[in-house]
Amino acid sequence: MLGLEGMFTGMIQEPTLILFFGLFFLFILLAYKVVKMLVRALIIAVLSGLFPVFANMFLGMSIPVTIDSVLWYAMTGAEIYFVYHIIVSFGKLGDMILKPFRGKGSKTKTVEKVIIMEKGKDKHDKEKE
Repeated sequence: MLGLEGMFTGMIQEPTLILFFGLFFLFILLAYKVVKMLVRALIIAVLSGLFPVFANMFLGMSIPVTIDSVLWYAMTGAEIYFVYHIIVSFGKLGDMILKPFRGKGSKTKTVEKVIIMEKGKDKHDKEKE
């Protein structure tokens, strides 16, 4: 039986094994994200489907509470959530792409703040004397 050292040496010699574990990790990560999104969509769909009941009870509306209307509200809520999720994902992707181009501006502002603080500190020291 090989120890940990022998096992890792064998893994390094087998590039397909490293590729396999990398793909396995990506699969687990992607599956987790998808399941998380679907659970949220299901919660949104249930809450959206209950909207006609609450609208009739608390808002005094007269929305018919039938299976068709409840399913319509549930599907509409889930669709709106998916569109929202896609828009937010594109926004995050755009931020990631543009982040290197914004990096210089934030550093300049930080340096300017330090210079202003030092000038204020010097002025305060002169006033003390």
